[in-house]
Amino acid sequence: MPNDIKTKQSFGTVKVDHFSPARKEEWPKAINVVLSFEEALKLHLGLGQALGKLNGYDRSTKRGRDSAVNLCMFTDVESLTVTESQVRKSEKS
Repeated sequence: MPNDIKTKQSFGTVKVDHFSPARKEEWPKAINVVLSFEEALKLHLGLGQALGKLNGYDRSTKRGRDSAVNLCMFTDVESLTVTESQVRKSEKS
């Protein structure tokens, strides 16, 4: 029998610029968001459209450099939205 093909367990991690509303002590350390394949495709397309719009901005301006994508999770209705936003700080350490 051939060996099983190794597969990825994670497909990447990104840093969050900020949370809104601000993080509170009673927050859980992590929240898993599980999406069906079809819903993941919708998220992928939404992110692609948002990034396409942000890519059209002049990155030589502060506003262009600070453009961002906001993922808003509604826990009560179990949904995510993709919207345009701005980072709070342009210089990260």
